Amino acid sequence: MNDTEKRWGEEFPGSESPERLRLELPKPSFNLKIYPFLGLILGVFASLIIGHPLAMVALNVQEYIHNRAPLELGYRILHSFSPRMWPMLSLYIVSGAIFGAGFGIIYQKLVENRLHVEQLYQEFELQVASLRHHYKNLTIGIQGFAQRIKRKVTDLTRDINQCHGPECAIDNCFCRNLPALEQDVNTLVQTTQRLNETLGKELVLLKVLTGSTLVPQPQDFYPVLKAIIQDLVELRFRDKQIEVLVNGQPFETCRDALVFNFDLAAMQVILENILSNAMKYGDKVQVVTKETNNKVTCSIVDNGPGFEIGELQKQLLSLRERREAESTRLGLKVSLHLLEKCGGEMFVLSKPGVGSTFTLEFPK
Repeated sequence: MNDTEKRWGEEFPGSESPERLRLELPKPSFNLKIYPFLGLILGVFASLIIGHPLAMVALNVQEYIHNRAPLELGYRILHSFSPRMWPMLSLYIVSGAIFGAGFGIIYQKLVENRLHVEQLYQEFELQVASLRHHYKNLTIGIQGFAQRIKRKVTDLTRDINQCHGPECAIDNCFCRNLPALEQDVNTLVQTTQRLNETLGKELVLLKVLTGSTLVPQPQDFYPVLKAIIQDLVELRFRDKQIEVLVNGQPFETCRDALVFNFDLAAMQVILENILSNAMKYGDKVQVVTKETNNKVTCSIVDNGPGFEIGELQKQLLSLRERREAESTRLGLKVSLHLLEKCGGEMFVLSKPGVGSTFTLEFPK
């Protein structure tokens, strides 16, 4: 039993731990390099079984037309496989192998180009959908603040109609609401500032997704983790009571240090996607990290409703099949895409009615 399964048993006593599954994006299941060899084999087979006998038959027909030679089609077909025909057979085999291998290489290039176009389309789809995803969340936050101000203004108007003069001694007068109103206005201003910051993050995300390589540098993992948790708690999940623990202690008081090589922008996107899902579905989130000789493991455990792992697999299918799925799992796909670029892996444990555990493994 590994550490993740032990933590599962400690967090959810009495619940059977499901089988751990490694998640990954779909890849071509067929080796494209085999096409030239298949073409070579098919070329040799076709030239030996079809090409040479057909040439012998055509020669017999030509002799019949021009020289009145007897038609011996069956004999010529059998004679084409005679050992005495090895010079002609060798010529046909070599020619067939060359043409077959050439057609195999052409077909391989066509398949590679098709897969490359599909991959480009997937990355473009991730970029556009990710922009829409983050902007939608930000718009929801601004809309929520605006609705609060609207309700307070409505109450303020009602109070004004009930009060007299600028100085009022009534305890529940409208003037008591002015500090709260000013605080909400300041929050709205801060939220608009966050909009500019988010736009900058989106540009970084586009750069990370479209770049061919990442640039890992030695950095401390915990400040990045704490900053992301702080942003999610204060902005996106401000109205939800969420307890977030890092290695068994509140994330605000975490003073640990864990330095290893990683790309800052990619790490921010990966952690934000997984943590936001955990906070969305649960009110208690635990982050447990572990360092080994060659790997850094980060497990994110939530007490949400859980899900069927098989259903999650269906939502990570090929492009055509994913369009028909109910959920796009955008954040998970983006995280898997970036993990693949930095050489990391993701594992998931989940069971309906119990909770979920996403484990991220990064190479040191």
